[in-house]
Amino acid sequence: MATNQSVIDRARLELGDQPATFDVTVVGNGIATRYETGTYPIDGTSINITVNGTPVTTVVVEERTGVVLFDTAPANNASVRFRGTKYRYFGSVDLQKFIDSAVEEHIYHRTDDFGRAMTLANLPAVEEYPLSLLVTTKAIMALATDSAFDIDIAAPDGVNIPRSERYRQLLEQYDARMAQYKDICAAMNIGLWRIEVFTLRRVSKMSGRLVPVYIEREIDNNSTPVRVNLPTNTYGSTPIPTSGGLFDILTKQGDVYTMTLDFNIDITNYTVKAQCRTFPESAVIGAEFGVAVIDATLGTVMLSLSSAQTSILPVKGYWDVQLTNNLDATDVRTPLSGNIFVERQVTR
Repeated sequence: MATNQSVIDRARLELGDQPATFDVTVVGNGIATRYETGTYPIDGTSINITVNGTPVTTVVVEERTGVVLFDTAPANNASVRFRGTKYRYFGSVDLQKFIDSAVEEHIYHRTDDFGRAMTLANLPAVEEYPLSLLVTTKAIMALATDSAFDIDIAAPDGVNIPRSERYRQLLEQYDARMAQYKDICAAMNIGLWRIEVFTLRRVSKMSGRLVPVYIEREIDNNSTPVRVNLPTNTYGSTPIPTSGGLFDILTKQGDVYTMTLDFNIDITNYTVKAQCRTFPESAVIGAEFGVAVIDATLGTVMLSLSSAQTSILPVKGYWDVQLTNNLDATDVRTPLSGNIFVERQVTR
């Protein structure tokens, strides 16, 4: 399987941004707390700093600029030594942002052979290279954006420096890498150019409402049908804004589930209630959470589902928790809501 570090290593190889070591020594003046290592970007997690041979850890490292900020200025004539890892283009934090974006795009709407959401952890090893190419394209575009601000230099003595040529070369490299990624994705049916199969939704002639769609099952699969929750068209209307916190629950069918919530308000005079349903408008309650107030003053409660309750829950549903003021029935709050996912059990 692909790992985050293997994607980083492969992307740096494609970019020619391999790590290298540096060893710089400067002399302190007893006043300055800001010192330059003379190279950038650097890896702030691996840097080793000593003052007169004594390790110093209470510093702030600016990876992009290669600057180190001390809490206390090194003494006058003190030997300040910096040793660590440097890169040619991107530090670890910046490259990780490219990787996070590339992973989200590459695995969008994908599941593995067991129906689980695809993540980097269960991404097949054969997709490590195309994913690294997508990371490379994002890094190249960042370099191109930076070089776009360079202007050509024309000296009076006839010397011309076409600095904009670097921008054009980077764009050509971006197109080449993106074409390479696209070809691999099309051949393997993965990534952004993966072919997806959809079912067109129908509107009932009797009711004028959308007909629900269910995930297909094999002939010997007698489990409860799983409804596909598809977004509905807004037809130009303004979507309803989301209020309150969003939190998805993941549990196992037949297992006991508990979680502790901190509302950070005094719920002494409030009734706490939480339910889950197949869909929000369903008239049937899938399960009602057991509620135990741990600390009413701090608003700490524990919600629980029994084994019998999780055994009958669908693969996906909706849940929320509601606070009702016992002294004022109009004071109703829903601080938390989300989806509830139930993985199917095998041992019964």
